[in-house]
Order: sequence, then C-alpha cells, then structure tokens
Amino acid sequence: MNRMDSTGSEDNVPETPSNYSSDEHSECLISNFEVFRRDGGYSDITVKVSGKEFPCHKVILAAGSPYFKSMFESGMEESRKSTIELRQVDGEVFEKVIHFIYTGHVQITASILQELFTQAYMFQVTSLVDLCVKFFKDNMDENNCLAALTLADSHAHQQLYEYAKEFACLHFSAISRDEDFCRLSSECVIDLLSDRRLRSEGEEQVYDAAIRWLDTDADTERRHGSRFNILGCVKFPMLRKTFLLDVVGKSQHIVSDGRGRELLEDAILYHAIPARRPQLPAYQITPRISSKAFETAVLLGGRLADGLSNDVEYFKSDSKEFASLKQLPFKKRNEFAACVIGNDIFVSGGLRSGEVWKYDSTFEQWIRGASLLHPRRRHAMAAVDDSIYVLGGFDEDTVLDSVEKWNGGSNKWREAGWLSAPVENMGYVSYGKYIYLFGGKNHMEMVTSSVQRYDSETSTSTLLNRPLPVGDMCLSAAVLNSQVYVVGLEGAFRFTPDTETWDVLPDMSCPRDFVSLTVLNEKLYAFGGRRRGAKDNLYTDIIECFDPKKNTWENYGTIPVPMYSYGCVRIVLGAKYIDDS
Repeated sequence: MNRMDSTGSEDNVPETPSNYSSDEHSECLISNFEVFRRDGGYSDITVKVSGKEFPCHKVILAAGSPYFKSMFESGMEESRKSTIELRQVDGEVFEKVIHFIYTGHVQITASILQELFTQAYMFQVTSLVDLCVKFFKDNMDENNCLAALTLADSHAHQQLYEYAKEFACLHFSAISRDEDFCRLSSECVIDLLSDRRLRSEGEEQVYDAAIRWLDTDADTERRHGSRFNILGCVKFPMLRKTFLLDVVGKSQHIVSDGRGRELLEDAILYHAIPARRPQLPAYQITPRISSKAFETAVLLGGRLADGLSNDVEYFKSDSKEFASLKQLPFKKRNEFAACVIGNDIFVSGGLRSGEVWKYDSTFEQWIRGASLLHPRRRHAMAAVDDSIYVLGGFDEDTVLDSVEKWNGGSNKWREAGWLSAPVENMGYVSYGKYIYLFGGKNHMEMVTSSVQRYDSETSTSTLLNRPLPVGDMCLSAAVLNSQVYVVGLEGAFRFTPDTETWDVLPDMSCPRDFVSLTVLNEKLYAFGGRRRGAKDNLYTDIIECFDPKKNTWENYGTIPVPMYSYGCVRIVLGAKYIDDS
C-alpha cells in the first residue's frame, strides 16, 4: 500500500509545479513606481534638467537605462551625489523619457520626435528608440524624411537610415527641392545620389540637386572639397546632349576641376563614339531603375542538347526575367560572332557563311549588310570607334590569321592586316584602339595561352609577353571598369591592359566554356555554357554573377533552357520594351 505525506502526495512521485502570474500585480507595481516618482516617495537621486528637478530611484534608472547604470557604477563623483545635473537636455522631453523608463508608456508627437529620439539614444533606452523609429515609419512623408535621414545618420541608426533613404529615393523629385536637402552631410548626399533606386524626372534633376548642394553658403570650402565625390554620383552620360553643352560645359564646378572635365569628356564620348561605351566607368553607364531605358544582356542563338537555336533572348538583372527579341534572320548555323556599336547588334559569319547582319533595336528589325571577304567561324568580332573588325577564325580548311575591317560610311569590308599567329575559338574584347585576343586554338590544333593585341590604327598585331595564366580555348571576355575579365573552363582571370598584369579570380561553382559573358549593374554575368568533357548534362542553364567589390561569384538563377550562345552583348533598350515586358 502506498503511503502519502502530509500534503497528500504519494511517496517517490515527483511534484509537478504549476506556474501562475498576475498582470494586475505587474501593472500595480509599475503604477506605484510612477506614483513614488511623481510624489518623491523613497527617492534617492534627483536629476536636474533645464532648471527642473526630477526625484528618481537609482535602481529603476539603472534597470531601464544602461547610461544611468554606468554612471552609478562608475565610482566617479556623479555616482556619489544625491543630485545630478544634465545639461543641454530639453526638460519636457526628458520627463517623457523618465516616464517611459518607469512605465513603458510614452506619447509621441511630431513636434518632439527628434528630441525624443536623441534623448532615447543618448540614455540608451533601446525600446524607446524603437518606438521613435516606428513613429517615423508610420508618419514618413516628403516633409520629414530628410530630417529622419539626418537624424539617423548623426546617430548611426542603420534601420532608420535605410528606411528614410529609400523613401527619399522614391520621392526625390520633391525632396531635392527642400531646404533640408542642402543641410545633408556630404556622406548622405553621396549615398543618396548614387543609389540606383533614385526616382527623378531625369538625370538633369540629379545634376541640379548636386550643384545646389555644392553652392549652399554654409561651409562652402569643405563642400567644394567634396566636389568630385558629389559630382561623380551624377550619371553624366545619361544627361541630354544639349544639357551637357549648354549647362554642364559652362559650370565652374566642371571646367575648373580636372576630374570634373573628365566626367564631361566621358559623357561626350558616350554620345559621340558609341562603340567606346563599354570602356567607360560602369557606374556612369548603368541606368537608374526608374529610367525610361534599361540595360540588358542579349543572348543570340546557340547550341542546345537537341540542335541549334535562332532565338534571341534578353535578360533584365533587376527582375531576373527573360523576354524575346526578333529571331536571327538566317538559317540556323553555329559559331558566328557578335558585337555592338551603341545599341545596334552586329552578327557575322558562322558555318560556311560570310553574311553580316545588324539588329536595329529602335525599329526592331534585322538588316542585311555587306558580306565578309572571307567566310569564317570561330572568329573574333569587335568594334573600334566607327569600324568593325573580324579577326582570325576557321574557314573550313585552315585556321586564319587574316583581319577584315568594315566602315559604316562605305558599308564595305577590306583587308586590314594580319594577326601575330592564326587562332580560333579565342576570347576577345576591344579596348581603346586595340583589340585583345586571349588564348584559343592555333593552326597546329594546340590550345594556347597567348595574348595578341591588334592595333586598329596601324593594322598590326603584337604578341604580349604576359600570356594567360593557363592555356584555354572557347573563352569569353568582357570589359568592366578598365579591366578585362576572361572566363573559361580553366578558370576566371582579370587582365589590366594599362599594366599588362593578371589576377586569378575565384572559380565559378560550375566550371564551363562557351560562357555568355557581359556586364550589367557594375557586375559580371555568366550565362549557360558547355561542361566540356562531362558524360551527361553537357550544357548548363546556370547564371552566375561576379561582384568585383566582394571578389565572389554567386548563383543568379537560370536561363530558359540549358545551352551555350554564340553571341552575348549588352545594350540599352528603351521605354517600348519596358511597356512590352
């Protein structure tokens, strides 16, 4: 028979406690604390602010504010005083802070919000700071977002800063005319004007805002010291040509500063010589998200597991979406080459073909041009100023070292010298007056690491002393911020033409050749490709993105079907394509 103790429980049976709580008691306790504070009951410290005295209790102040806890534990003079005085603190707002510490309740109005946030931050009452931020968010408008941005900036409050900055970006047309805009710090102005989300009536409005900030009387000398950093946020190539000539070209901020003149010269180059646009700073030529035009990667035809494709797809990095352009106009063929002048796409050659076609994105049509002198495939095709060059390749009999040049004025091709060595399936880019050819396969069927530099002015080629770090073929290359990125099965590399030096980059997650490579949003994008040597799944649909600032690749989705494209170029499409997509 089991025995029970005096409480009625059985031997060896553990008790199970039941937990109860009383919200009424908690509320009563808080209420009594507040009564003691108001009446001065049991107080052991008096805080004097703006001539007003607040009897308080050290233990409650220390529990609710790390600022006061540190003060009372410091052993310094304040910790031993029965009265402490706080200077440069608004007394009426301080009373609300004390009331919140004691009760957890606060009434916030727009008129005290900034001072309340400042004091809450100063006294490290985090939960009160959070409520101030919530009030800011709930009541954010064009009249107070810049004040919120300034406040967050001065207190390094990242959450409020990002929220206010996004709001300011979306309402830039209105807030850029506000006097508070000119009171922003240079760091705030740079961060705001350089944001791609900035929604303006045009880049001219961004320029005007930058000049107005620079011309504000307050601290003029220091502001002018930030002039280039401020002006560098304006996307000068996106300004209208007439605005560049009539306004920008006459501004003392521009003409008196060598770096300012460089911004102007780059913008004029953008409009005057479209073929050189990829060589300009990527930030300057990347449209803002709200622009009436958007940059896109265009993939031209290619090889799939079940044959060839003549589809032309364009990709928007912001939405990760693909859409179609007009198909290639010729019979399906492989190993043609492509390049761009401005927003016009040129395609040449391919298997047993010397045809040349131009895609006019304005009129959405393919136009037949003069044919090559010598049909070829696996060749390079690059634009230098107003001319297009095809270099090397294969003519179904031999690997070529010949170069042809096309000029738009005559619509004719002519011989334009020779390469240093015959080559096919190489990576290539134009850079200034030069065309660089990386690696490839030579006339002896050997994969090479050679780098050839063709000079368009002299029609001569030079073999550089700094080859690719490894031999490779079926490479792709693109220019980003004065450096050339070369990607293939053996790895990814970065070449600096001015110093002829190489950097080895991290490998992609999926090693491949025949990658479609281009630059979007100041990053490098690699689409699809061929997993050379793979026993199955030879073609891949992976998109990877390389961020030079982070020096890392990341997966960025997939293309519509596993394949590799024979041409990949970057162009800017206009408002019609935004509406269609």
